[in-house]
Amino acid sequence: MSRISLGKRTRPVQDQVLKEEVQLPVKRTRRQTRAARENDENADPDATATTDSDSQFEDDVYAAPAATKSKCSRAQPFPKTIPVTPSTPRHRDVFAKSPSTPRQVVKSAGKLFQRMTPRSPLTPGSLQTIYHSARQLFARGADPGQLIGREREREKVSQFVQRCSSSTPNGCLYVSGPPGTGKSAMVKEVTEQLTQSTTVRQAYINCMSIKSSKDLYNTLLDLLGHDNDLPEAAAMEALQKIVVTKKEGTPVYLVVLDEIDHILNMGLESLYRLFEWSLQQPSRLVLVGIANALDLTDRFLPRLKSKNLKPVLLPFHPYSKDQIKDIITTRLMSLLPSDSAQTSTPFIHPAAIELCSKKVSTQGGDLRKAFEICRRALDLVESDTRQQHENEAREKVLQMTPSRKPLGENSNTAASGGSSRNVSHVAAASLRTLTAETAPRVSIAQLNKVTLAAFSNGTNQRLKTLNLQQKAALCSLVAYEKRNRATKMAIGLATPTKAQTLAPTVKSLYETYTILCTRDNDLHPLSSSEFREVVGSLETLGLINPVDGKTGGLVAIQTPSKRGRKAAMPTGEDKRVASCVGEKEMEGMTDGVASGILKSILSGEALD
Repeated sequence: MSRISLGKRTRPVQDQVLKEEVQLPVKRTRRQTRAARENDENADPDATATTDSDSQFEDDVYAAPAATKSKCSRAQPFPKTIPVTPSTPRHRDVFAKSPSTPRQVVKSAGKLFQRMTPRSPLTPGSLQTIYHSARQLFARGADPGQLIGREREREKVSQFVQRCSSSTPNGCLYVSGPPGTGKSAMVKEVTEQLTQSTTVRQAYINCMSIKSSKDLYNTLLDLLGHDNDLPEAAAMEALQKIVVTKKEGTPVYLVVLDEIDHILNMGLESLYRLFEWSLQQPSRLVLVGIANALDLTDRFLPRLKSKNLKPVLLPFHPYSKDQIKDIITTRLMSLLPSDSAQTSTPFIHPAAIELCSKKVSTQGGDLRKAFEICRRALDLVESDTRQQHENEAREKVLQMTPSRKPLGENSNTAASGGSSRNVSHVAAASLRTLTAETAPRVSIAQLNKVTLAAFSNGTNQRLKTLNLQQKAALCSLVAYEKRNRATKMAIGLATPTKAQTLAPTVKSLYETYTILCTRDNDLHPLSSSEFREVVGSLETLGLINPVDGKTGGLVAIQTPSKRGRKAAMPTGEDKRVASCVGEKEMEGMTDGVASGILKSILSGEALD
C-alpha cells in the first residue's frame, strides 16, 4: 500500500506536473495577418520602424508553440526598415514635357472632316498672288527706275552737277515745283552717278528732320566726315573753313538739301550762309536746294539778289496726262516676260489708265496720287478675283461630295476627305495659275470707284458734272422709285407679300423716261441704245447701282442652285438698277439750266 504523505510538494513532483502541462496539445498556428501600415509624413521614421518591430515580435511570441526547457526558441527581431520617400511630386511640372497638339477629328458647320495636325496655314488670304508684284511697283519707297517725261530737267541737272569736275567747283541750284513732280527722284538719279568719284563727297539731308541751326551744321559736318559734336558757333566756323578754302587737292562737297522751306522756321541766317558759301568764288561747295515754293529765293532771300548772288532756278511743272499714262504703262509692261507676245497693258485696262491720267492731271499732276490710285485699284481687283476663285472652288468641292458621285466611285478611305477637297486649297491652287498675261485687269468702273474716294468727290460735286440727258435719266429713276414707295405704303397693310418694291429694269426705266420727257414736249428723248449708254455712265459715276431681283438689294454673291449652277446676272435691257441719290440732293440738282424740265420729270406727275 502506497504511502501517502501530506504537506509540501517536493521538486520532483513539481517537475512532473510542469512536464505534463507542457505536453498538452496546442492549436495549429495560423498564417500571420499583416497589419496595414500608415505612412504618416509628419511621424518620425525611426520611431515608426521600432514600434512596428516590437509589435511584430510580440505577435510571433504569442503565436509560437511552447518549447521544451532544453530548447527554448526565440523570435528574431526584424531588421530596421528604411522608409521609402514617394517619387511622385505633389505638383505637376508643366515644363517637364513639350506641349503637343492632340490628334482629333473636328467637324464644323459647312466644312468637311479634317485631321487637325500641326502645320502652317495655307489660305488664299495669306497667299501672295501675281498682283503683289504689280502693287509693289506703285508702293511708296519703291525704286523709281528711269524717270519718264523729264528729259529737259534731267539735262539741266546733269549740266549743273558737272561743275564738280571743273576748275571752279561751286554754285547753287534751286529746284522748285508742286509735290509729286519728281524733283527729289530726279536729283537723286543724277547725283548717284558721282558716288564712285574719290574727289567728291556727297551729303543728302531732308530738312524736315532738322530741329535747329546747330543741328544743321553738325549734321553736315558728320556727313562730310568731320567732328560733329560742337556748339553752334564753332560748328559754323568749322564748316566754313572746310567748304570755303583755296587749298589745292581739297575735295568737292556736293550737298543736297530737300524740303529747305522747313529751315525758314528756324531763321533765315543759316540758309543765307549756305547760299552765300556756295556762290563765293573760292568755295568748294556745290549746293542743290529742293522746295515746293517757286519764288522762295525772291521772297525770303532778297539779300542774295542785292549782292548779285543768284542761284540757278529749275522749275518742275506738273505731269501732263500723256506723261502720267506713259509712266504707268511702262511700269506695268515691265512685268511681262521678255518672250511674251502680248502687246496690251497687263493688270490695268488701257482705258482705266487713261481715266486715271485725266483725273490726276486735272488735280495738280501729282504722280504719287496716281500711284496710290493704281495701288488701291489693284487691291480691289485682287479682292474680286479672290472672291471669284473661292466661289468656283466652293462649287467644285460641292461637285466632289459623295452625294454628287455614283455609289461605285465613292472612296471610303481615310485620305478621301483630305486637303484636295478643301475650298481654301483649291482656291489657292487656282490663284497660283494666274500670270501677268492671264490675270484679270482693273476695269473703268473699279478705277472710277477708287478715284472718287481718293479725291473726295461727294455726290453733289458729281451731280454738277452731269449733262441734261444724264440728269433727266436720273430724275426719271428717282420718280419711278418714289411712285413705287407710295404704292407700297397704300397697299402694304392689305397684301404685304405682293407689295415688294420692284427695282426697274433698264427697259421699264426707258419707258418711264420717254413718258416723262414727252409730256409737254420740252425734251426730246434719246434712243434705246443711247439711253443704255447714259445709264452706264451714271453707274460708272456711282450714282446708280445694279440690283438683284425683287428685293432691290445690291448685287451680292450668288449661292449655287439645286443644279449646281449660279443664276447669271441679267444684262442689257433686263438689268435692274437703283439710285444712290436722295430726293433732297436731286432737288438741289434741278436748280440752274432747264430747271423747269427737270423738276417736272422729278415730280413724276405724268405717271399718275
